[in-house]
Amino acid sequence: IEIYNIITMIVKAHAKINLGLNVLDKRDDGYHNLETIMLPLSLHDSLDISILPNNDSDDFVTCDECSLKINKYNLCHKAIDALREKFKFKQKIRIDIHKSIFIQSGLGGGSADAAATIKGVAKLLKLNITDQDMIDIAIKIGSDVPWAIFEKPAIVESKGNKINFFEHNNNFNMLIIQPHFGLSTVEVFHEYDKFGPLPHCDIQAVKSSFINDDGKLNELCINNLQEPAFKMLPQLKELYDLVKKENVDFVSMTGAGSAIYCFIKDKKMSKKLEDKYYKLGYNVELTTFFNEKEEKKHHLF
Repeated sequence: IEIYNIITMIVKAHAKINLGLNVLDKRDDGYHNLETIMLPLSLHDSLDISILPNNDSDDFVTCDECSLKINKYNLCHKAIDALREKFKFKQKIRIDIHKSIFIQSGLGGGSADAAATIKGVAKLLKLNITDQDMIDIAIKIGSDVPWAIFEKPAIVESKGNKINFFEHNNNFNMLIIQPHFGLSTVEVFHEYDKFGPLPHCDIQAVKSSFINDDGKLNELCINNLQEPAFKMLPQLKELYDLVKKENVDFVSMTGAGSAIYCFIKDKKMSKKLEDKYYKLGYNVELTTFFNEKEEKKHHLF
């Protein structure tokens, strides 16, 4: 779209859930190596990305979520800066983020927005960028950003740079529920360090169980950040216990929290629980898995 010499496009940034999360050894940079399964969701933010007229002196990032402070250290700003450092373009960029992914939820909203920025700006400016270029830029921004470039089911390891994709045919409903209190990922990891090593899950077994839908996920799946998050936010533990009592197929916390998600195959039941937890005062979102092939049928980037 070109209006008043401003070229713009809209890019979707999809949320993710973690299916199992093993916190491994601590690296020299102070961060932990991880092993997890990431699954993209239909739930997404939308980014309006524009090339500004030549007389504009700076990049701009705005967001319609009032509680989210946007400054020069925002991940989208960092993505623009990293792209400009690599490709030396002079054009200034404006990004307007329309937020649907809960903040501080473990759903990867910030990382998804950064990845969408890399893809969108590269396409708008017709940069000669490769997948490896995008990964190299993304890993400078955050550990979830390289995976978010591709938005495909995958086992993700190390600092987020080892990604092994796989396919599945599951399309059941997913209810995401979040208290009106978020958790800082950094602080949850600090709390984890106080716990010491926790038991890990067999990620390959979790993947197999998920693909085959054999009903064993509840016994196989472990998120090492769940207990530290529960200690920091007791309301999250109360929510988890409450959802566990429902007749859902699987329930877990995603990432570092503070969202709880559950798989529900019965559509009527999923709508009923969505209404129930909304009335109880939680943030709720009923979604499903992102299907890239379906998305492409509608010519969406």
